[in-house]
Amino acid sequence: MSLAKTKKLTKKEINFNEIINKIIPLIEVDALRQGLEIRLKLQDVPDVLGDEKEIRQCILNLVKNGLEAMSKGGAVTVKTYLINNQVVLEVQDQGCGIPVKVQKSMGTPFLTTKEQGTGLGLSVCFSIAKRHGAVLDYKTDQGGTSFYLKCPVIP
Repeated sequence: MSLAKTKKLTKKEINFNEIINKIIPLIEVDALRQGLEIRLKLQDVPDVLGDEKEIRQCILNLVKNGLEAMSKGGAVTVKTYLINNQVVLEVQDQGCGIPVKVQKSMGTPFLTTKEQGTGLGLSVCFSIAKRHGAVLDYKTDQGGTSFYLKCPVIP
């Protein structure tokens, strides 16, 4: 909840791949316990200006949501790449997709489809993207959902 509050960002040069490589081992343990897999497809990407703690929180929220959207045997793929002068973090799951009625309200605080959910994960991610001058977008269908965090490269 503290991330949703307005606070001064501590922006510095950060690299998505370095952040991912630090946190993925912790997430992989949970994934394996659930019979799920995490796959990394990280390309060399330039640094962006950002607050490392906030970007880490966004990555954790997106990966956790992806894991929770799947049943045993599924995989979340985390990708990084450069396109149109933006560093893209893509988190792709193999769940059943996001229902249309939920898509219309995505990012609304306290909206959740999970029994134990707070409804703050995506709301915080959208807020973090906005505060970084980035865009958080998604594509979804019956085969899964992909979220794309697109941050401008440092000029």
